[in-house]
Amino acid sequence: MIIFGTRGVKSTKATGNFNCPQCETSRSYRHRKVTQFFTLYFIPLIPLGSKGEYVECNHCKGTFITRVLNSSSTPDKQAFMAMYEQAIRHVMVKIMLADGVIDPNEKVMVLSIINKYGHNDMTSEQLNNYIKDVEKEGSDISTYLKKVGPALNEHGKELLVKCALDVAYSDGHFDASERALILQMGDIMEMSSAHIKGIMAEALEKMN
Repeated sequence: MIIFGTRGVKSTKATGNFNCPQCETSRSYRHRKVTQFFTLYFIPLIPLGSKGEYVECNHCKGTFITRVLNSSSTPDKQAFMAMYEQAIRHVMVKIMLADGVIDPNEKVMVLSIINKYGHNDMTSEQLNNYIKDVEKEGSDISTYLKKVGPALNEHGKELLVKCALDVAYSDGHFDASERALILQMGDIMEMSSAHIKGIMAEALEKMN
């Protein structure tokens, strides 16, 4: 019996250092290419074309679209990390404000997330002032998120959504306005609605 088929074969195009959005620091990477091959008895014989390219962090094994390398020079790296931190702060506060009520437990959760994933710790007083600024500006949730979303892999995107859910659930209930905002997050980061709803369902199951 002749066994044939196709499969993707990975190869390394280049290596170097880049600013890993997931590690939030400089790491070594491999620029990987996936080529589709015709196989005979599971042996790749004939290349059928490229299936795509991606960047893999050698430390966390996260994968990213190749344009993440465009922001790996020092000035751009610093700018990206500042934007990433701003996105976390802005999104978490917008989730907290979504239902029109600022619950003390939500503030504790927001502060915990900001100080865990940011590089500049924020005090309770600074958070209160930032909340006032966000309320006054009335800026959209996409203000910073759309600038960092394209550079994040699926894990990075899921992390932001899960953090937003932690904030939403921290006051004991999940409001329709919070749900709508989290679905909007997914849309901005080009995540499918099924993917977002799956993360929501998983979070709800853990709560129960």
